[in-house]
Amino acid sequence: MGKSFQEQMLKLGLVAKKKVNEAKKEQHQKKKQQVGKHVVVVDENVLLAQQEMEKKKARARELNLEREAKLQKRAEEARIRQLIEEHKLAKDEKGIAYRFNVRGTIQRIFVTQEMADKLSHGHLGIVVLADRSEVIPRAVAEKIQGINDKLFIILNAPSAGIAPDPDDPYAAFKVPDDLMW
Repeated sequence: MGKSFQEQMLKLGLVAKKKVNEAKKEQHQKKKQQVGKHVVVVDENVLLAQQEMEKKKARARELNLEREAKLQKRAEEARIRQLIEEHKLAKDEKGIAYRFNVRGTIQRIFVTQEMADKLSHGHLGIVVLADRSEVIPRAVAEKIQGINDKLFIILNAPSAGIAPDPDDPYAAFKVPDDLMW
């Protein structure tokens, strides 16, 4: 193996032995100082690769959140459908027509007289899901409203003992809540 540059210079007599030893000592001290400082060399390619990985991770997190939101929405819809199927009351096709307003259009379902009374007094409610109207108990309708408040539910206010105004000139002419057309 070839000799080091310093040894070659020493052999040729171009430098003194003392100078070579001083140079070795300085190099040794520089190496010691660098080891203590832990000089970090920044590689731009590594930085770019790390930034790309972070972008990919962020995108994957966004996609996962969207996927979870869709799954949550499907689960809520399935829960609502299940509640409606379990608690819907049978309609009477030969009964009386109960009319109600759905987004500006008048709809009707045929129910018994007892169900119509309960609907008008707020003991029962109507839920409209996928162009289907079902009659359900008030407690179930409130539970469905708690799950999805954007679902169209007709729920009359429960009748309470409201005292009539004593100065009302039309007090003798009561208008029924369940007025049928």
